[in-house]
Amino acid sequence: MSDQTQEQREDDFADVCAAVAILVLVVGTVVYWLQGMPT
Repeated sequence: MSDQTQEQREDDFADVCAAVAILVLVVGTVVYWLQGMPT
């Protein structure tokens, strides 16, 4: 088992949250853009 400090775990959690937020933003933007295109 790795000996991570509480601070390292919090940093990792913040990194994961940031990555998820960026992915959601990109996917949401693409979906919004595709819905606005004429069929």
